[in-house]
Amino acid sequence: MNNPRNGTAQNHRSAKAMMCPLNPPNGRETPTFPSPWFPQEIIGEILSNLSVKSLVRFRCVSKSLKSLISDPVFIKKHLNRTQNDPKLSKKRVLMKTSSTQNPDRCSIKSFNLSDTNEDSIVNTTEFEYPSTEVSRNDMIVGSCNGLICIAVREYKFFLVNPALRVFKKLPSLCIEVYTVYGFGFVASEDDYKVVRVFCYSNKTVEDGYMGLVTVYSLRDNYWRRIDDMPYRAPANQVMKHVDGTLNWSAYRGRDTGSYIIVSLDLAHETYREVMQPCYGDDEADRRILGVLDGCLCLLCDYWRRSCADLWVMKEYGKRESWTLLVSLSCNAVPRNACFGTPLFVSGSGEIWLCFGKDCIEYNPKEDVFRILEIPDFADSSICPPAHVYEESLVSPIAFDHHR
Repeated sequence: MNNPRNGTAQNHRSAKAMMCPLNPPNGRETPTFPSPWFPQEIIGEILSNLSVKSLVRFRCVSKSLKSLISDPVFIKKHLNRTQNDPKLSKKRVLMKTSSTQNPDRCSIKSFNLSDTNEDSIVNTTEFEYPSTEVSRNDMIVGSCNGLICIAVREYKFFLVNPALRVFKKLPSLCIEVYTVYGFGFVASEDDYKVVRVFCYSNKTVEDGYMGLVTVYSLRDNYWRRIDDMPYRAPANQVMKHVDGTLNWSAYRGRDTGSYIIVSLDLAHETYREVMQPCYGDDEADRRILGVLDGCLCLLCDYWRRSCADLWVMKEYGKRESWTLLVSLSCNAVPRNACFGTPLFVSGSGEIWLCFGKDCIEYNPKEDVFRILEIPDFADSSICPPAHVYEESLVSPIAFDHHR
């Protein structure tokens, strides 16, 4: 049990660290008054309303402030507040890019979509990469609570918090060729998990394919194999994290098969099929899974009709909650850009999508598109997945101190 006297002394030191003596311009000293005393709860409440950037700076002010800002209870409180308050939320987009000057040179850039100039060019920031250089085979696996998971050359994994400039290298596995990657958070266990799936041909099963699945737990710090997945999944795919589940596209049956959405419950490590929306009679030529405002979404591209439908699952797991958010006309998009990864919906209702070197902003009220260009980004028919992340104080090495 904590000693109240010790707690009072600590609170007093915290309050003193936040006090500054004020002297008049003429240099005369003012009379000294007793410093006001602030309870630790009030200081924590004040600090929880500040940005991650400010809190990182404040950690250097005093040991007591550093201890408070690094406390797991405060970190969770600040995370919940930033996720529920648009004014505090600092959402950024993360993409792997190849240079126009040297296509073999790749980099990872982050940017705020609202930070554009009058020519609709995005102001980017170079991402501090944990490896020596970015390879074409490297992949951004996903982002959750401010942590970013990166697969380096298909078998090395890093968890990175760019706001804290801290990263953790995960234990490596010998098998290097995997087709599907995922990263998510298990609230009931306060744990982060990375998932890798390798699909292989298996003539003994009905669908002709199986998926070998391995899961890494940040809390346990090791990989282990779970039950195989009885579906075929497209290569180099990134799973979408929603409500403690990872979701990805797969196919049932041999050859082309029928399209399905597979879900992995990260807590129970069980699979199930997510029911799809009622599309109608037309078969989509391409489907792209995404996450909008914490909800699973599905972009259905119809090339013959030159349009795309964006569906959102308002309540995860309930088929009747699928809602057609908007139908997009491909003919109205400038420069014949194609639709890609759904990113997010702004507070004023604009929908952001990312494809290749462009970010597309669509205003459904006025039926107007705007393209934001990412500088020094080579055109490519291959669309690297874009990811939205929010700055946080969550550290990937926090569990290392408790083992």
